[in-house]
Amino acid sequence: MESMKGATAIITSGGGMKCAYSAGALVALAKELGITNPDIFVAASGSTGSMFYYLTHQYEDIEKIWTRYLPSPHFIRYAPIPAMKINYLVDTIAKEYLPLNLEKLEQTHTRYFVPVTDQDSGDTRFIGNELWFNPYEVVRAATAIPILYNGHVRLGSRSYLDGDFSTGVATLIKKAMDAGARRILLITNTDTPTQMGKWILRLYGTLLRPGLRTSLIEDLETDQSITWPEGLEVVHVSPTYPLPTLLYSREKRKVVESFNMGTADLLAKSEEIKALFGK
Repeated sequence: MESMKGATAIITSGGGMKCAYSAGALVALAKELGITNPDIFVAASGSTGSMFYYLTHQYEDIEKIWTRYLPSPHFIRYAPIPAMKINYLVDTIAKEYLPLNLEKLEQTHTRYFVPVTDQDSGDTRFIGNELWFNPYEVVRAATAIPILYNGHVRLGSRSYLDGDFSTGVATLIKKAMDAGARRILLITNTDTPTQMGKWILRLYGTLLRPGLRTSLIEDLETDQSITWPEGLEVVHVSPTYPLPTLLYSREKRKVVESFNMGTADLLAKSEEIKALFGK
């Protein structure tokens, strides 16, 4: 597809269970503001599934997934070995309980992009509807956090893992701009890591393959400040105060609170967002 000059894009960052925030924002965007068909959508990691359900207009299912099914030991295991059960998300929730409308997704006019990380080289690749892969497997790859997910996901001839730990928000924005976006609704679930957070991520990196470790460290050390080009319109929705959920949280009360905060923060910028989308 050719670049869509002057297009409007939605971007949602990753962050594990913090992505309940962007899920709440997307539901509000559709149900309260009637914005359902952006030109471009870029979603990372845990926001990928929410993007797909948003594009198929399955808004109630987004809420059920995040507030009913994911905050559970069926998805997050603390002991004896910590794990995030991505197969439960894909094979049980998304395929059995709340099936994604694959036909409707394939027919969407929205160009979507999902970053995934090559498990051998650590390079980031964007998967989208220009080269069709099974969306269930795209979700599985995009959320397969190394170590917490015991394995990798095959897409075509390569194996991939979660793209979020090697891809910053600036890269997501550049992808949308390269696709032609000149108006952007940016929804971020996380803040820049604290020094303690960076130390933990570097420690985590020692457990990864060399290519993945290098990619993680480079992302941590990259200046994520963005020089916005002239004429670009941006509305940024982000948490008004620190989210109660961490990347690896399963307490339902906290996940629901994060979801509701996403709803409230987006609606607080209703007029700006409607102007951005020409409503």
